[in-house]
Amino acid sequence: MTQDERNIAFPQGPFLSAAFLCETVLREASGVTSAIRIVDRINHGVIGPELRTEMEPFEYRLFLYLALKSGSARGPMELIIRMEDPSVTSKPIHTQTINFEGDDERGSNIIAELRLQLSFQGLHWFDVFLDGVRITRIPLRVVYLPQVRQAPPGPPGSGEGESEGQ
Repeated sequence: MTQDERNIAFPQGPFLSAAFLCETVLREASGVTSAIRIVDRINHGVIGPELRTEMEPFEYRLFLYLALKSGSARGPMELIIRMEDPSVTSKPIHTQTINFEGDDERGSNIIAELRLQLSFQGLHWFDVFLDGVRITRIPLRVVYLPQVRQAPPGPPGSGEGESEGQ
């Protein structure tokens, strides 16, 4: 075994050919998939009457797309996706069994719909495990962008929206 093979989780397969987050996945009748709007950053803008320094938790829907090729792997393997937030709290968000069979270049496309509860701004990681071995990490940065909504000025002469003492 070469040094390069020792640095690969499964030197003979399965092999990871794609791993990312996106907003939509299209599945055509022919079996071809298309990923739309690949995402690695969410700008969460909130407009309110006062500036809030802490982000309120919010839900965000994304798809996690994985493409795995069998290589010499055969049979079932357990896939677990864990999300680690900036507070370093990690929790499983998707689990399934994948069955590798057929030719070496065949495999599985995993499309997992995620309804994320995001409570922290900063860098989130999605760890992808096969049979307990981490095969990749996918980053997602959440940026909190609060804005203050200014009250619209009132009609001229109403006194609303005008400065006093001028």
